[in-house]
Amino acid sequence: AYYEIWGSLESANRALWAALWLAATVAILSLIVVRVLAGRPPVVIRVDGAGQAQVAAAGSQTAVSEAEIKNFLTLFEKFFTELNAYTYDADLKLAFSMMTPEFRIKANDILKRGGAVEDIKASMGKTVLTLTEIIIVKETPQVLECLVKGYRQVGSYKPDADPKEAVFERSVILKKVQRSGDAPYGVLVQDWAESLFKRA
Repeated sequence: AYYEIWGSLESANRALWAALWLAATVAILSLIVVRVLAGRPPVVIRVDGAGQAQVAAAGSQTAVSEAEIKNFLTLFEKFFTELNAYTYDADLKLAFSMMTPEFRIKANDILKRGGAVEDIKASMGKTVLTLTEIIIVKETPQVLECLVKGYRQVGSYKPDADPKEAVFERSVILKKVQRSGDAPYGVLVQDWAESLFKRA
């Protein structure tokens, strides 16, 4: 009777160890599969002027089209310069994710020197951006040089604030990078400079 009691405990112990090894193996294999899937390039679906969709080959570095560049720049300008008191923090995080690591440092300095964020917070400000033209000036295998023209109206959520308007032209250098989850457009902002032509 004594042998039988300890025999059943030993059998249960062996079963638990087998289950533990099986669970550990499944967990390790799952982590490997997740890591492999996370490293795959994103699926890029390109739509031409006629509305025809085409899936780009996985892992291939397809050329960045003019429409993609214009869309990228429109989003970047909105996130980086169309700030308001309620969403500036989230917008700037998105804008910084569209920059090269080197330009993030410079962009942070631009925002600090200009005092844009502090002004927005202090005045409960809001900016309305209107882009009138996006031009690709020059393209090389490594970079794209672009011009962005438009105007912005800076107002406030306070009822007694007077809106101001500024007409601008911005020179933007885009660096071509491998498409990835962090850079689905295949470009990142490498440099950005603004010229103001009129203030009201």
